Amino acid sequence: MTQSTLRTIWITAALLILVFIFNMHSGTQKSDFALVIKLPIEFKATEKITPVGYALHGLRMIALFFWTIPFLAWVHAKGESGSAAAAFPFRLLDVVPASRAGIVVQVLAFLPLIVAPFVSAFHFWQIIECGKVCRSDPAEPCLGIWARPVTSGGLWNHTYRLTDGTSNNGPSYEPVVEPILALTLLAVALGFVVLLLTEMYRAQMRPVTASETS
Repeated sequence: MTQSTLRTIWITAALLILVFIFNMHSGTQKSDFALVIKLPIEFKATEKITPVGYALHGLRMIALFFWTIPFLAWVHAKGESGSAAAAFPFRLLDVVPASRAGIVVQVLAFLPLIVAPFVSAFHFWQIIECGKVCRSDPAEPCLGIWARPVTSGGLWNHTYRLTDGTSNNGPSYEPVVEPILALTLLAVALGFVVLLLTEMYRAQMRPVTASETS
């Protein structure tokens, strides 16, 4: 795979994830503003979803898919040389990454595409921590996000619902399993960011190639 193709895949995936996360942010704030991208499968806002539900969907997206963004950026950085800016896969028109303007562009791109999802994950996590795990039977008490009821139905039970505590209706949620999975995948993503930054630093020490000006 060429560096150009890798950059195309990276920017497409990074922007789609960013748009989804932004819309989940809007949902947690009950805002009507959203970024719309027409896709075969779309997540559409609904009044039935509580801020806790939006936060859960947002954290799931970041945990399950975001790690691929720093991973692909790391793979790209390993194939570049000449400057740290060129190692980062973002490209804007014909701006040379190693130029003064290019460095500014790369820094501005790094913030929303790499840093912002971690900030969003923290935001979503704070909202989820305030949620309650309920069962379909209103007689059963709602518990914390880490608590599994004594009468659990196996490792994964779709009868659990994450709600704001005012009702028993909400997105399916697996106590203990989902928080641990989310935190683990976020740790993986953070690890790839560290590898990316390391490789961007090393790129400065490699001889300049033709891709430096691409």
